[in-house]
Amino acid sequence: MKPPEEVREAWPQPAAEAGRPTRELVRGLRPLTRLKEHGPGSLTDGELLGILAADGRRSARVEAAGAALLARGGLERVSRRSVKEWTRVPGIGQAVACRMVAAFELRRRAAFKRTRPKPRIDGPRSAWRQVRHLARARREHLVGIYLDAQNSVIHRETLSIGSLNTTRTHPREILYPAVRHLALAFILAHNHPSGCPDPSTEDVEFTASIRRASELFGIELYDHLIVTADGFTSLRERGLL
Repeated sequence: MKPPEEVREAWPQPAAEAGRPTRELVRGLRPLTRLKEHGPGSLTDGELLGILAADGRRSARVEAAGAALLARGGLERVSRRSVKEWTRVPGIGQAVACRMVAAFELRRRAAFKRTRPKPRIDGPRSAWRQVRHLARARREHLVGIYLDAQNSVIHRETLSIGSLNTTRTHPREILYPAVRHLALAFILAHNHPSGCPDPSTEDVEFTASIRRASELFGIELYDHLIVTADGFTSLRERGLL
Protein backbone atom coordinates (compact mmCIF):
# COMPACT_ATOMS: atom_id res chain seq x y z
CA MET A 1 0.00 0.00 0.00
CA LYS A 2 1.41 3.38 -1.02
CA PRO A 3 1.54 5.83 1.91
CA PRO A 4 -0.15 9.20 1.62
CA GLU A 5 2.05 11.93 0.15
CA GLU A 6 2.26 13.97 3.35
CA VAL A 7 3.26 10.91 5.41
CA ARG A 8 5.86 9.74 2.87
CA GLU A 9 7.54 13.15 2.91
CA ALA A 10 7.80 13.02 6.70
CA TRP A 11 9.61 9.67 6.73
CA PRO A 12 13.39 9.92 7.43
CA GLN A 13 15.46 9.64 4.28
CA PRO A 14 18.49 7.31 3.97
CA ALA A 15 21.80 9.00 4.72
CA ALA A 16 22.98 8.85 1.11
CA GLU A 17 19.81 10.58 -0.06
CA ALA A 18 20.11 13.25 2.59
CA GLY A 19 23.08 14.70 0.77
CA ARG A 20 25.92 12.91 2.57
CA PRO A 21 27.17 9.42 1.65
CA THR A 22 26.96 6.77 4.36
CA ARG A 23 30.74 6.18 4.22
CA GLU A 24 31.36 9.86 4.90
CA LEU A 25 29.04 9.72 7.89
CA VAL A 26 30.99 6.79 9.28
CA ARG A 27 34.27 8.62 8.74
CA GLY A 28 32.86 11.64 10.54
CA LEU A 29 32.53 9.67 13.76
CA ARG A 30 35.32 9.68 16.30
CA PRO A 31 37.78 6.77 15.99
CA LEU A 32 36.74 5.14 19.27
CA THR A 33 33.06 5.43 18.33
CA ARG A 34 33.72 3.93 14.91
CA LEU A 35 35.70 1.10 16.47
CA LYS A 36 32.82 0.24 18.78
CA GLU A 37 30.00 0.67 16.27
CA HIS A 38 31.57 -0.36 12.95
CA GLY A 39 34.56 -2.51 13.88
CA PRO A 40 38.31 -2.08 13.30
CA GLY A 41 37.92 -2.28 9.52
CA SER A 42 36.43 1.21 9.50
CA LEU A 43 39.64 2.77 10.86
CA THR A 44 42.86 3.70 9.08
CA ASP A 45 46.25 2.39 10.18
CA GLY A 46 47.01 5.75 11.73
CA GLU A 47 43.78 5.79 13.71
CA LEU A 48 44.38 2.29 15.05
CA LEU A 49 47.89 3.26 16.08
CA GLY A 50 46.57 6.43 17.62
CA ILE A 51 44.09 4.52 19.78
CA LEU A 52 46.92 2.38 21.15
CA ALA A 53 49.12 5.40 21.79
CA ALA A 54 46.51 7.94 22.90
CA ASP A 55 46.24 6.74 26.52
CA GLY A 56 43.04 8.64 27.26
CA ARG A 57 43.56 11.60 24.94
CA ARG A 58 40.76 13.24 23.02
CA SER A 59 39.74 12.10 19.53
CA ALA A 60 41.67 14.78 17.65
CA ARG A 61 44.86 13.80 19.44
CA VAL A 62 44.21 10.14 18.64
CA GLU A 63 44.31 10.88 14.92
CA ALA A 64 47.31 13.19 15.25
CA ALA A 65 49.26 10.64 17.30
CA GLY A 66 48.65 7.88 14.77
CA ALA A 67 49.61 10.02 11.79
CA ALA A 68 52.81 11.14 13.50
CA LEU A 69 53.80 7.55 14.29
CA LEU A 70 53.23 6.35 10.73
CA ALA A 71 55.30 9.25 9.41
CA ARG A 72 58.29 7.77 11.24
CA GLY A 73 58.74 4.82 8.90
CA GLY A 74 55.45 3.19 7.98
CA LEU A 75 53.48 0.46 9.67
CA GLU A 76 55.98 -2.37 9.11
CA ARG A 77 58.88 -0.46 10.63
CA VAL A 78 56.76 0.89 13.47
CA SER A 79 55.54 -2.62 14.33
CA ARG A 80 59.10 -3.83 15.03
CA ARG A 81 60.12 -1.18 17.51
CA SER A 82 61.35 -2.15 20.95
CA VAL A 83 60.09 -0.64 24.20
CA LYS A 84 63.22 1.51 24.36
CA GLU A 85 62.66 2.81 20.83
CA TRP A 86 59.02 3.62 21.59
CA THR A 87 59.93 5.67 24.65
CA ARG A 88 62.08 7.92 22.47
CA VAL A 89 58.91 9.12 20.72
CA PRO A 90 57.62 12.33 22.35
CA GLY A 91 54.54 11.64 24.47
CA ILE A 92 55.10 7.85 24.68
CA GLY A 93 55.82 6.61 28.20
CA GLN A 94 56.81 3.17 29.47
CA ALA A 95 53.23 1.92 29.87
CA VAL A 96 52.17 2.89 26.35
CA ALA A 97 55.44 1.59 24.89
CA CYS A 98 54.90 -1.80 26.52
CA ARG A 99 51.32 -1.89 25.25
CA MET A 100 52.43 -1.13 21.69
CA VAL A 101 55.11 -3.83 21.69
CA ALA A 102 52.70 -6.36 23.21
CA ALA A 103 49.98 -5.60 20.65
CA PHE A 104 52.29 -6.03 17.66
CA GLU A 105 53.82 -9.19 19.13
CA LEU A 106 50.37 -10.74 19.59
CA ARG A 107 49.60 -9.92 15.97
CA ARG A 108 52.79 -11.62 14.80
CA ARG A 109 52.09 -14.71 16.89
CA ALA A 110 48.54 -14.98 15.57
CA ALA A 111 49.78 -14.72 11.98
CA PHE A 112 52.48 -17.32 12.63
CA LYS A 113 50.01 -19.80 14.10
CA ARG A 114 47.78 -19.47 11.04
CA THR A 115 50.60 -20.08 8.57
CA ARG A 116 52.66 -22.64 10.50
CA PRO A 117 51.94 -26.19 9.29
CA LYS A 118 50.37 -28.40 11.94
CA PRO A 119 52.46 -31.37 13.07
CA ARG A 120 51.10 -34.60 11.65
CA ILE A 121 51.09 -37.81 13.66
CA ASP A 122 51.83 -40.92 11.59
CA GLY A 123 52.84 -43.28 14.38
CA PRO A 124 54.03 -43.59 17.98
CA ARG A 125 57.40 -41.97 17.31
CA SER A 126 55.97 -38.78 15.82
CA ALA A 127 53.57 -38.61 18.77
CA TRP A 128 56.49 -39.04 21.18
CA ARG A 129 58.24 -36.05 19.60
CA GLN A 130 55.34 -33.91 20.80
CA VAL A 131 55.81 -34.96 24.43
CA ARG A 132 59.44 -36.03 24.83
CA HIS A 133 60.03 -33.06 27.13
CA LEU A 134 58.10 -35.03 29.76
CA ALA A 135 61.20 -37.15 30.33
CA ARG A 136 62.68 -34.26 32.35
CA ALA A 137 59.68 -33.89 34.68
CA ARG A 138 60.09 -35.01 38.28
CA ARG A 139 56.40 -35.77 38.72
CA GLU A 140 54.02 -37.64 36.48
CA HIS A 141 52.31 -35.48 33.85
CA LEU A 142 49.39 -36.68 31.75
CA VAL A 143 49.19 -34.98 28.35
CA GLY A 144 46.56 -35.24 25.64
CA ILE A 145 47.35 -34.78 21.94
CA TYR A 146 44.19 -34.10 19.93
CA LEU A 147 44.00 -34.73 16.19
CA ASP A 148 41.83 -33.80 13.21
CA ALA A 149 40.75 -36.00 10.29
CA GLN A 150 44.25 -35.77 8.74
CA ASN A 151 45.91 -36.78 12.03
CA SER A 152 47.29 -33.25 12.39
CA VAL A 153 47.70 -31.88 15.90
CA ILE A 154 45.00 -29.32 16.62
CA HIS A 155 45.49 -29.11 20.37
CA ARG A 156 47.83 -30.32 23.08
CA GLU A 157 47.07 -30.00 26.76
CA THR A 158 48.52 -31.03 30.11
CA LEU A 159 45.57 -32.77 31.70
CA SER A 160 46.97 -33.44 35.15
CA ILE A 161 50.12 -33.42 37.24
CA GLY A 162 50.43 -36.14 39.85
CA SER A 163 52.90 -37.41 42.41
CA LEU A 164 56.21 -39.14 41.83
CA ASN A 165 54.58 -42.30 40.58
CA THR A 166 50.94 -41.68 39.72
CA THR A 167 48.56 -39.35 37.96
CA ARG A 168 44.92 -40.10 37.33
CA THR A 169 42.28 -37.99 35.63
CA HIS A 170 38.55 -38.41 35.20
CA PRO A 171 37.51 -39.29 31.62
CA ARG A 172 35.48 -36.09 31.30
CA GLU A 173 38.63 -33.99 31.83
CA ILE A 174 40.32 -35.88 29.00
CA LEU A 175 37.39 -35.86 26.58
CA TYR A 176 36.33 -32.25 27.15
CA PRO A 177 39.24 -30.81 25.08
CA ALA A 178 38.49 -33.35 22.34
CA VAL A 179 34.88 -32.20 22.12
CA ARG A 180 35.77 -28.51 22.43
CA HIS A 181 38.33 -28.68 19.60
CA LEU A 182 36.24 -31.06 17.44
CA ALA A 183 38.96 -33.71 17.49
CA LEU A 184 38.35 -37.03 15.77
CA ALA A 185 41.07 -38.86 17.68
CA PHE A 186 43.58 -38.35 20.46
CA ILE A 187 46.69 -39.80 22.06
CA LEU A 188 47.55 -39.89 25.74
CA ALA A 189 51.06 -39.71 27.11
CA HIS A 190 52.49 -39.71 30.60
CA ASN A 191 55.98 -39.96 32.01
CA HIS A 192 57.50 -42.37 34.52
CA PRO A 193 59.95 -40.37 36.65
CA SER A 194 61.30 -43.69 37.95
CA GLY A 195 62.64 -44.44 34.48
CA CYS A 196 60.76 -47.72 34.19
CA PRO A 197 59.41 -48.02 30.62
CA ASP A 198 56.88 -50.75 31.37
CA PRO A 199 53.19 -49.90 31.80
CA SER A 200 51.76 -50.76 35.19
CA THR A 201 48.51 -52.65 35.70
CA GLU A 202 46.92 -49.33 36.64
CA ASP A 203 48.16 -47.78 33.37
CA VAL A 204 46.52 -50.53 31.34
CA GLU A 205 43.24 -50.38 33.25
CA PHE A 206 43.14 -46.59 33.07
CA THR A 207 43.73 -46.66 29.31
CA ALA A 208 40.95 -49.19 28.82
CA SER A 209 38.49 -47.04 30.77
CA ILE A 210 39.36 -43.95 28.71
CA ARG A 211 38.98 -45.92 25.50
CA ARG A 212 35.50 -47.12 26.50
CA ALA A 213 34.44 -43.58 27.38
CA SER A 214 35.82 -42.10 24.15
CA GLU A 215 33.95 -44.64 22.03
CA LEU A 216 30.66 -43.25 23.36
CA PHE A 217 31.57 -39.92 21.72
CA GLY A 218 32.85 -41.46 18.49
CA ILE A 219 36.37 -40.26 19.26
CA GLU A 220 39.18 -42.78 18.89
CA LEU A 221 42.02 -43.23 21.34
CA TYR A 222 44.95 -44.03 19.08
CA ASP A 223 47.60 -44.76 21.67
CA HIS A 224 48.93 -44.20 25.16
CA LEU A 225 52.65 -43.52 25.47
CA ILE A 226 54.88 -43.89 28.49
CA VAL A 227 57.79 -41.46 28.31
CA THR A 228 61.13 -41.98 30.04
CA ALA A 229 64.65 -40.61 29.69
CA ASP A 230 65.50 -43.57 27.44
CA GLY A 231 62.60 -43.13 25.03
CA PHE A 232 59.00 -44.29 25.11
CA THR A 233 56.70 -47.29 25.25
CA SER A 234 53.55 -47.53 23.12
CA LEU A 235 50.67 -49.47 24.65
CA ARG A 236 49.30 -50.06 21.15
CA GLU A 237 52.58 -51.58 19.98
CA ARG A 238 52.56 -53.76 23.10
CA GLY A 239 49.08 -54.99 22.20
CA LEU A 240 47.59 -53.43 25.34
CA LEU A 241 45.17 -51.09 23.58
